[in-house]
Amino acid sequence: MLTYIIKRFLMLIPVLLGISIFVFLILHLTPGDPAALMLGEHAPEEQLASLREQMGLNRPLPIQYVTWLGRALRLDLGRSLRSNRQVTQEIAQRLPASAELAIVAVLFSLVVGIPVGVISAVKPNSIIDNVAMVGALTGIGMPAFWQGLMLILIFSVTFGWFPSSGRLGGWQYYVLPALTLGTASTASIARMTRSTMLEVIQQDYIRTARSKGLTNRVVILRHALRNALIPVVTIVGLQFGTLMAGAVLTETIFAWPGIGRMVVDAINSKDFPVVQGAIMTFAIVYALINLVVDILYAFLDPRVKTRYS
Repeated sequence: MLTYIIKRFLMLIPVLLGISIFVFLILHLTPGDPAALMLGEHAPEEQLASLREQMGLNRPLPIQYVTWLGRALRLDLGRSLRSNRQVTQEIAQRLPASAELAIVAVLFSLVVGIPVGVISAVKPNSIIDNVAMVGALTGIGMPAFWQGLMLILIFSVTFGWFPSSGRLGGWQYYVLPALTLGTASTASIARMTRSTMLEVIQQDYIRTARSKGLTNRVVILRHALRNALIPVVTIVGLQFGTLMAGAVLTETIFAWPGIGRMVVDAINSKDFPVVQGAIMTFAIVYALINLVVDILYAFLDPRVKTRYS
């Protein structure tokens, strides 16, 4: 298992390196002068040239990238052009809020999505199955910005049950953002669970378990569900990474103080160091989540460990 984990971890290095090159080039080739943003458009050219020299912006792009990468490896992502704070401090301040929201959304997706998928698979083509699948399709196709606004209008403005913005103050602040962020994930998990359960139920070992006189509950939960969860683990891992990186709309609608909202503000103000640091943080989190998914694969299906070790 240790060899398997080390190999999967080493495979992340070239991926993260490629992402860093791509992000660095994209941001540095976009229009805009960071020196002018810091000093103002009407600043004297001498001051602009001095600041570019100080920031290393007049060097060739390869040298700038190598310099930035060396600092990034020491957890120095530069300073924000807007606040003049360390980018690592900005990210560290916002990361817990995004992580908490993503975790709550994933937990909601698992608690609702897996049971709905199992029930739909056990009773295919029933009223429960049809209603659940229609709801799943609706959840996948529903725009997050529209759903968030509707939830605010109904449960915050009309009934006053939950707050419409902010984070601090209790569990009530998590309900609407987590519901908005987790709806599509819940629908995807429910559909995947139903599909894999229907396939697993038809296997010979399930019929053997039934022939031994085991109850339907034991057959479904102990024998079928574990094997059906292997593809679901992939969906959960990918969804968690997507929720961490893709909560921009949700965080903006609910004024949630996370990284997604920070990136929006940084893009509007062309704060390149913050945008670059945030995207690299998203990439690292996403890569680590995929590593955890691979490890869970090995636990759920030992053949995966044997095949790739």
